[in-house]
Amino acid sequence: MNSFDIIKLVAIIVTIGVVVYFYYNFSDEKLSIIEQIKIAFIGFISNLLDTVGIGSFAIIVALRRMLGVMPDDVKLIGSMNIQAVITALAQMLIFLHFIQLDLTTMMVAIVMITIGGFLSGLIAVRINKKIMHNIMLLAFVVTGCLLFLIQLNVLNFSSSSDAIVGVRLIIFALFMLVAGMLPAFGVGYYSLVKTSIFLFGVNPIIAFPIMAAASSYQMPVTAVTFIGKKKFYPKSSILLAAFGLLGVFIAAPLISKVDPYTLKWILLIVVMYNIITLTKT
Repeated sequence: MNSFDIIKLVAIIVTIGVVVYFYYNFSDEKLSIIEQIKIAFIGFISNLLDTVGIGSFAIIVALRRMLGVMPDDVKLIGSMNIQAVITALAQMLIFLHFIQLDLTTMMVAIVMITIGGFLSGLIAVRINKKIMHNIMLLAFVVTGCLLFLIQLNVLNFSSSSDAIVGVRLIIFALFMLVAGMLPAFGVGYYSLVKTSIFLFGVNPIIAFPIMAAASSYQMPVTAVTFIGKKKFYPKSSILLAAFGLLGVFIAAPLISKVDPYTLKWILLIVVMYNIITLTKT
């Protein structure tokens, strides 16, 4: 068993632990058939796009507003983190099987993003909805700026290298710490991870296993905090995860065929929509 196999095994064990904890904290949630269909659709679309590199959180936030489900921001964020425990694990197992990368680079990302998720999770469940709302708005603005700069090739330094070393690795670690704090406030960190990869001149393809592996460790840490505080939608979380898995399995074979440039413009539009709606409310 090599180091990557151990990383996979630990992630599977952690995920099982979170599922058990979720089960013992499960409570009833009344949803009509129409609402269940809407949430299942959100889970499928968001994770399909997540797998090809857009990220799921911005999509979920946008679609829940369009479809009028999961209205509470804090519970929504808890549910997004909980469903991502399952879908991130599936993505990690797929990506690590097909994409090779440097072990040290990935371990730094996993550790720092997980620490960020733990610290921010403790904060997120203790602040009021208005503060949470404003943090989400600020994070979406920053994400939108980063995406726009990437699309203009201002932040694009592609390379064939699969490792980050030296001082750049230390700076990368700080980027990952900040990235790990975002999901607790309802914003995905895929854009920040990709931006970091571009900035440090590394092959962009390694962003996929890094993001998935880090999520497999960070999401459980953040999710447990929300579960413990009962800040989640129980049945909605299950629907998001179940149909999210379907989206992952359908999207995984398509990664090599999608146009990342077009997908980033789509994500930027979604992020702008979220900024506008958050500003209005």
